[in-house]
Amino acid sequence: MHRSMIRKISRAACFFSALGMASFAPPAYADVLTPTIEIDKPVMRADQDDAVYVLVRFEVPEADTVGERDRSGLNLALVLDRSGSMEAKGKLEFLKSASKTVIDRLESHDRLAIVEYDDKVTVLWPSSPVEAKSMMKRRVDDLEPRGATDLTGGMMAGVDQVRGAFDDARINRVLLLSDGLANRGITDPYEIRTLVRKAKRRGIRISTLGLGLEYNEDLMQDIAENAGGNYYFVENPDQVAGIFRREILTLFRTVARDVKLRFEGERAVAGIEVFGYEGDVSNGRLDLAMDDFYAGEARSLLLRLDVVPGARGRLELGTLRLSYKDVGADRQKEFSAPITIKVSDSDSEVQEARNDNVTVEVAMVEAEKSHREAIRQFQKGDYKGAEESMSSLATDLDQRNARLKDARLAAKIEALRIERDQMNKAATAPAAAAPAMMSGFVKSSKQRLYQAQKGQRGLYMLQKGDNGFDVERLQKALAASGHYTGPMDGAFDDDVAHALEAYQKDHGLDVDGIAGPNTLQNLGLY
Repeated sequence: MHRSMIRKISRAACFFSALGMASFAPPAYADVLTPTIEIDKPVMRADQDDAVYVLVRFEVPEADTVGERDRSGLNLALVLDRSGSMEAKGKLEFLKSASKTVIDRLESHDRLAIVEYDDKVTVLWPSSPVEAKSMMKRRVDDLEPRGATDLTGGMMAGVDQVRGAFDDARINRVLLLSDGLANRGITDPYEIRTLVRKAKRRGIRISTLGLGLEYNEDLMQDIAENAGGNYYFVENPDQVAGIFRREILTLFRTVARDVKLRFEGERAVAGIEVFGYEGDVSNGRLDLAMDDFYAGEARSLLLRLDVVPGARGRLELGTLRLSYKDVGADRQKEFSAPITIKVSDSDSEVQEARNDNVTVEVAMVEAEKSHREAIRQFQKGDYKGAEESMSSLATDLDQRNARLKDARLAAKIEALRIERDQMNKAATAPAAAAPAMMSGFVKSSKQRLYQAQKGQRGLYMLQKGDNGFDVERLQKALAASGHYTGPMDGAFDDDVAHALEAYQKDHGLDVDGIAGPNTLQNLGLY
């Protein structure tokens, strides 16, 4: 029996039993989602109730190049903040430029609506095929800053535009940008959460961009989380165009929609908890709806099962079910997989079977939860308590990693120590600079934690094999330092690894080819 106890759903076959008891006939078509399941305790003691953690990882293969006119059409609404605060630092001008970039990227088989809002909401361009690009861009150019911020009103006007042109064959998305607090219209977070969940049930996802240091990051994250979209912290106005391009590219590359995961527990499972996602647990069953998946994406979630083991031998914990719509094939796909462990009286067998990869992931998830609490302490003004929490957490992880010796935990420890120093600098900064430093630190840290809760830790650790926008940022920084001359394609390959090692050597950093927090900070990326 292999120590890692890895179980995969793949194109070739499905094997989902720690004891090799079950297999399933392969589907006759290629899968765009390939979940991999690992269990931290595939063997447990017969006389000891315990928690069993199940790690479910999704690694979506890179898609073949698809022509712009061959991809799924978009039904998109741009919802643009034009409140008075958008005048500062030329934010509105950058927003106009970014919006025009989006218009230029779309094709006639896409639909676009443009909504602008301050304390009033106006549909600047009703949803229609993207054919009159020059007229659309002229409307955007006419925007001027004014008024307060009816964020919810603008957002829901965008939802209405997408709903009015809703097409299940399209990617239906609202892209909301704000640089301030919701201070007009509906401002209660519970009411807003109810509205965006309703939009999600209707097949409309909402992505949010928080621009600058004045907006409410908790609200913008909550909207994206409950609406099944993405959240971005845009610190500088000149980053808006890049974030818009990233979001549109993500939509172009969407391969799976309406993704639903269910775990049905057997009698041995006394409790179920999911980390990283909002799930509904009732009567021994977990149901959760996941965000859309795009080509080249990696994501994970963690389940905790409270297990009462009972008699020795094979023990069924439950069944994991996955369903989604394959965008390219335009068909629904479903998988079903039993989750089983072995119950034993042998301590040596229990220890030998232990899966340290999942043990590390559990430690990471627990650390990220404690990290979030420390950031909340800092945000409330308890600077000493936040510093002590960060130091204590780093010490605890150090002790755990003495045995595990895992690069992920080492990177998390680096991150905690860097952020503790950043907190101290912000808390002791001159009065004129402190508010901006504190806000920037809190928003950056929360963005990293927001991504990490879904198993996406590219904002503080990148290594060979990683792909995506965060790798592209690394490539650009290495190129600016004179160490990388390859393409900006977001692929962490041998060339990127060699360039990174050369950079680390030249700057007196640990030469490991991994872009951890110390290296990223040195590159200006942390």
